[in-house]
Amino acid sequence: MIDRRHALGAGGLALLLAACQKVVPPRILPEDGTIDLLTLLRGKPEHRRFAAALTVAGAAPRLGLRSGAVTLFAPVNEGFDGLPAPVLALLDNPPENPTEAQRALVQPIVFANAAFGLLRLEDIAARRNVVVTWDRARLMVQPTGARTATLAREGVTPVAGRAPVAVTRANVLASDGVFHVTNAPVLPG
Repeated sequence: MIDRRHALGAGGLALLLAACQKVVPPRILPEDGTIDLLTLLRGKPEHRRFAAALTVAGAAPRLGLRSGAVTLFAPVNEGFDGLPAPVLALLDNPPENPTEAQRALVQPIVFANAAFGLLRLEDIAARRNVVVTWDRARLMVQPTGARTATLAREGVTPVAGRAPVAVTRANVLASDGVFHVTNAPVLPG
């Protein structure tokens, strides 16, 4: 039988060992243009679904310095919640080798949230607040502050009761472009 002294000693040892374990904080990636877009988005848990969308859609080859600078409107994970269940299933559990049908589900969303060129908010303002997306649509960007704006796809009527898509933090620099954090994806027409 274990006496009280040994039980307390063993419990104390367990507490001491637990206190000695290092808690490693998550690595914070620099947003200064030294890391590529895809790596930066994959390193940010709040953009897990959008990073998966880029991969499933087959858009990763369009990113990178060889392809030229890119601007992404990168929604946070919660912004995708209203999308159809099959799309969410692909984003939450992306297949290693997506089929053409799976790509076709996700690609319109990615193409509606991407543009060629490095376009900071001030660059967009110089273009009369218009960005042409990868799917050739015009995206109206109305500044609401120094690093915030609302987004509206030209020709698409806003859905009643749905909050407008908004840039909540702009100008996150990467080595191959820039992304603007949004509360939801811009949906294709």
